[in-house]
Amino acid sequence: MTRLLLATVALVVAACGSSGSSTDAASLDAVALADADPPDADPPDADTRPLPDLAIFSERAAIDLAIQTRSFAADSCELDPDEACVGGAGERTLLHFSVHTPNVGNADLILGVPEPNNPTFVFSACHNHFHFEGYARYRLLDASGNEVIAGRKQAFCLLDSERWDTEDPTVSAQSEYDCELQGIQRGWSDIYHSRLGCQFIDITGTPAGNYQLEIVINGDQVLEELSYQNNTTTIPVTVGASELATPTEACPSGVDPRAATQNRECGWSLLSTQSCTPGAAIIVGCAAACGLGSCTGDPILRVCDADRADGDCSFPAAIGVGDNECGSECPLADTICPTSGSIAIYAAPAAISDAFTCNPQVVEL
Repeated sequence: MTRLLLATVALVVAACGSSGSSTDAASLDAVALADADPPDADPPDADTRPLPDLAIFSERAAIDLAIQTRSFAADSCELDPDEACVGGAGERTLLHFSVHTPNVGNADLILGVPEPNNPTFVFSACHNHFHFEGYARYRLLDASGNEVIAGRKQAFCLLDSERWDTEDPTVSAQSEYDCELQGIQRGWSDIYHSRLGCQFIDITGTPAGNYQLEIVINGDQVLEELSYQNNTTTIPVTVGASELATPTEACPSGVDPRAATQNRECGWSLLSTQSCTPGAAIIVGCAAACGLGSCTGDPILRVCDADRADGDCSFPAAIGVGDNECGSECPLADTICPTSGSIAIYAAPAAISDAFTCNPQVVEL
C-alpha cells in the first residue's frame, strides 16, 4: 500500500532473477519469499478500511518556526507539573512552531466527550479545557539525529480547526468536533498554532548551530489509523539564526497556500514605528472602511513592541494581529500600548505572492 510520508523516506528495492529456461525449487522459494508481505504488513485492503489517518503538515511547522525569549513567574501554569513545558522560572528561550494535523483517512477520528474520570483526557490549566493525553511528542535533535533535548509529550484538544480537503464534495463543509466533543472529521484538520500555551520546546542554553525539530503524533499508536508511517516529521532549525526572531525574510518558493497564514514567519515588511501612551488601549489599522488608514489588495497586520531588546516580532511575540475588517479586505488590530510607548507595525500579503499596500494609522481609545 502506498502511504503518504511527510518525513524523509528511503525506498530500497531489491530485484533478483535467473537466466536460462528452467527455474529450480530454491529459486521459486526465493521469489515467493520476496513477493510475500512481511509479517507486520497491513492487510491488502488496509486502505479501504473505515479508519482515520493522521498526518503532519510539515510546511506549516517549518514556515511558523520562531525563537522567542520570555520570562516566567514561579507560579506560571507552564511550570505546573501537569504541563511542565519550561525548565524553570525566569528568562527562557523558546522554539515555537505550529502543528497542523489533517485527517487524510476515510473515516472520522472520534474521541467523544471528555470525562474527568477518563484517563485518556487531562485537564489543562493553561488552556482551561480537557486535552487528549500524549497526542504529540517533540524532540530537538542534532544534525546527526542524536537527541539534544529529550522528548516532551504534548496533550491536545482535538477538533475541526480547518477544512483540509476543499475539493472533495463528500467532505463536510461544516465543522463538527470541538473541545466538548473531541475528534477530527475526515478531510478536516486540527491546528495548534505557535502562540498557544506550551506550543514550543524550551531550548534555553542550547548552543547556536544546526538542529532538527522532530514532531511525532500518536506515537504510542493508541488511536487506530490506516497508517502510522506518516506520523513523524523533522524540520531543520538553525539556533541563533536572525530570521527566527524576525518575520521579514522572503518566504520559500512554492509554499502550499494552506501554510500562508497570518502566523507565518516570512514575507512581512516593517511599515513604521509609532508612539503611544503606555497602557492605553489602541487600534492600529489600514482599513478605510473602518475610518482608519487605507489599503489595497489583501494585507494582514502584526503589531509588536518596538523596543524589545531582541527585536522579536514573531507571531508569539506580537501584541496585536489583524485581518479583514468592516466588510473589507483591509486589517485592524486592537491592543494595549506597551510600557516602552513605542510600537512596530508590520504588514504582509494574505497570499504570499500578492501585491498590497497598507497605510496604517493609530488611535488611542
